Amino acid sequence: MSILRMTKAALLASVFTVSFGSAIRAADLILSPGLIADEDVALVAPAVSGPNGKIELALGGITDPDSAIFRAGGSVSVPVGDSFGIQGDLGFQSVDGEWAAGGALHFFTRDPSSYLLGVTAGVVLADGATLAAVGPEAELYLDRISLEGWLGWASIDYDDALLTDDDGFFAMGDLAFYPTDDWRISIGAATILGSESLKLGTEYQFAGLGFPLSGTGEVRGYDTGAWSAKIGLKGYFGEPDKSLIDRHRQDDPPNRVLDLFGAAGNLMADTSVEPSDFDNETACEDAGFYWNGPTETEGVCEAYVP
Repeated sequence: MSILRMTKAALLASVFTVSFGSAIRAADLILSPGLIADEDVALVAPAVSGPNGKIELALGGITDPDSAIFRAGGSVSVPVGDSFGIQGDLGFQSVDGEWAAGGALHFFTRDPSSYLLGVTAGVVLADGATLAAVGPEAELYLDRISLEGWLGWASIDYDDALLTDDDGFFAMGDLAFYPTDDWRISIGAATILGSESLKLGTEYQFAGLGFPLSGTGEVRGYDTGAWSAKIGLKGYFGEPDKSLIDRHRQDDPPNRVLDLFGAAGNLMADTSVEPSDFDNETACEDAGFYWNGPTETEGVCEAYVP
C-alpha cells in the first residue's frame, strides 16, 4: 500500500469516525428527556448566526496536463429557525481551456460550540461529462481543531457512448488547526471514483481592511503523480468584525462544488475518443472507427462517413 493511500485512509477514518460519533452523542442528548432537563438550552447558539455568504477566487496550475487553473465560487447561507441552516453553492472552473460549472445544496443542524451534522448534494457539469455526489456532511469542533468530512455516493455520466459511466463511494475529509483566530492550516484527503488525492491548505483573514477578506493557498497531490497549486482570495458577507474561526463555525460550511473540482482530478477532463487516438488497426476498430491502411500498423484511423 502506497504512502498516499495509507495517509488518506488514516485521515478519512479519523474525520468520519470522530465526527459522526460526536453527532450520535448529540442526538442522544436531544432524545433523552433527562439530559435535556440538565441543559440550559438558552446557551446554545443558532446553527447559522444570520444571513451570510462568501465569494472565492483562485489561480494556479496543474501538471498532467500542464495547464493553468482558474476557479471561482460563491455561497449563501441562511438560518432556518435556530436549529437548522441551508446553504447554496455555485462554482466555475477552467483547466486546459475546458470549462466546468456546478452547484451544491446543504441542509444541516449545528451547535457552533461542538458540531455540525447535515446532508449535502452537488453536481458538476463539464464538456462531455456530468458528476454528481450526495451524502452526509459532518464537522466536529475541539477548541482550535476542526474535523470536517463529507462522504456518500457519486456517479459520473459521459456523453461519449464509447466511455463507461461509473458510480461508487466517495469521501473527503479535512483536519484543520487554527494557530490564531484568523489563521487556519489544514491537511485533507479525498477519494472519488478512483481518483485519490492529498492536500495541504491555509487561509488567513487580513485585519484592518474595514471588510472581511482572506488569502488562501492549496497544494494537492494525486495518486497519478500529478499535483496542483493555487493561491486566491476569499471575501465574506455578514458580520464585518467576526474572526475567521467563528465564520467557519457559525456561518457558512465549505463550498462543496470547489471541493468536487479538486477531488475529481482528471475525471471531468474532456475524454472524448477521437480516431487520431489510435495507431493500429485492432484498437481503431475496437473503438468503432475505420482503419485505412495496408497493414495492422501502417495506416490512419478514420471515422465512418454517413
